[in-house]
Amino acid sequence: MAKNSIGGRALKRFLRAGVNNFSHHVELINGLNVFPVPDGDTGINMFHTLERAYREIERLDNDDASLIAKRFAYGALMGARGNSGTILSQLLKGFAAGLAHDLTLTTERFAVACQNAVKQGYASVSAPTEGTILTVAREATEALQSSHCDPDSLGEALETLIAAARASLENTPNLLPILRDAGVVDAGGMGLLCFLEGLQAGPARQRVSSAPATPSLTQMDNDAETYGYDVQFLMLGADLDVAQARRDLEQMGWSVIVVGDSEMIKVHIHVDNPAIPLDYAIRSGAALADIVVENMEIQYQQRILSAQTRNDEPESLRPDLAVIAVVEGAGLRKVYRELGCSAIVLGGAGSNPATEDFVAAIQQAPSERVIILPNDRNIVLAARQAADLATDKRVDVVATETVLQGIGAMMTYGDALDSKADCEAIAAMMRAAGDEIRSIEITRASRATRFRDIEINQNDFIALLDGMICSASTELFCAALKAFALLPPNGLELATVYYGAGVSRAEADQLIRRLTKSLKGLEFELVYGGQSLYPFLISVE
Repeated sequence: MAKNSIGGRALKRFLRAGVNNFSHHVELINGLNVFPVPDGDTGINMFHTLERAYREIERLDNDDASLIAKRFAYGALMGARGNSGTILSQLLKGFAAGLAHDLTLTTERFAVACQNAVKQGYASVSAPTEGTILTVAREATEALQSSHCDPDSLGEALETLIAAARASLENTPNLLPILRDAGVVDAGGMGLLCFLEGLQAGPARQRVSSAPATPSLTQMDNDAETYGYDVQFLMLGADLDVAQARRDLEQMGWSVIVVGDSEMIKVHIHVDNPAIPLDYAIRSGAALADIVVENMEIQYQQRILSAQTRNDEPESLRPDLAVIAVVEGAGLRKVYRELGCSAIVLGGAGSNPATEDFVAAIQQAPSERVIILPNDRNIVLAARQAADLATDKRVDVVATETVLQGIGAMMTYGDALDSKADCEAIAAMMRAAGDEIRSIEITRASRATRFRDIEINQNDFIALLDGMICSASTELFCAALKAFALLPPNGLELATVYYGAGVSRAEADQLIRRLTKSLKGLEFELVYGGQSLYPFLISVE
């Protein structure tokens, strides 16, 4: 980084370099996730957060460093995805606030801004956990504060910060046993380090000759006046080649995310022509499902202009209250609509919605009171961040951690409306109802790992009970049965099984028949959910 101080234009170039460097480490960061499930990976979430942050300043030509920092932070706030992305956006918000109205970034102001970033980051989490991105940011900043750097060298200050961040990251397994057991460092801390190292490398490494790892930053090098199309779909088949599909799709667009296994691949890509990746998938011999094509330019303009309420969502059952839920899968979306959900934010496994998605849904809601069901523990912080930004409406976040808890909350919502309860009481009743639901989620392990005392091999079926891995097996039925064995023996009467995309009705019926024989006294219902990555979701009550 330059000596003495830098202005806004130089800061913009360094931020661009930081985002670019991060893009080449997304898969590395994803691989550090303790859970071997590609359903909300840290690298993907942090990248989307940073990508949206840079988009906010991409066309801004201004030499005011504080303005560039504030706009970059605002973009990160709106684009924040997942807990890691939301915490990162809060760190950037605090950093920008620490610059006050300074036209240039000096070494002294850099240290103050870092200190303010840590303060903001910790304040954004109700119960901060040490051994995470927050620890890395704090310990690095403390090292900077106590160092004797040249007061005229921003480069030396950044070097000190990065060296301390690296040391702090290496120590995270000693602070979090779950990291130590899995043999990894904290993914969020690694993401922060990758971004900082990009700043250190500077604009000289802004353009890389070799093809970047997923996702790329092609969009940032594109001078087009539109943002293209956001295309998402599932490729279903046998002997699918995930790595080859990723390499091929990376040549077609930007922000490419390709995850899955030999039988199902989930694709997310930004392109100028949505027909190109869809045609590729069809020509590859795969069957397509859950196709979503969204014009990002239209979305962007709608968010700016606070567009009218979407026509495809049902009207609220009560004019003074609307419920917004995050749901993935055509069948599950149908269930939520039938239960009276006012608006659905698309997202879930492998595609966490951004803060601005919630903000747009809140603005479009016809009611002054809004309840949000995030339906994923990795989405709760983004939902709460959106609630704080929506100052013109009263928003309650009922922190459901699974889509099944959300269904339980929605069933109570209808009963609460019939009782004429007020909005606060309804939110409280929905929260209590969601907490009563026991959720079993079954998926396939994307890699071999160890979680506590459970050895997991790649492609094993793994079962999560209330969001925590509880069993692993080469056989689907065994993984599910072990999860049921951890539930209390009495008091549970009904298990509703939601089968996902790529699962036939016959396969679902077979699982239920086997479970019924082993679990006497428990009634089973079967519903098509259409969710990806999780072939079965089971609600027990």
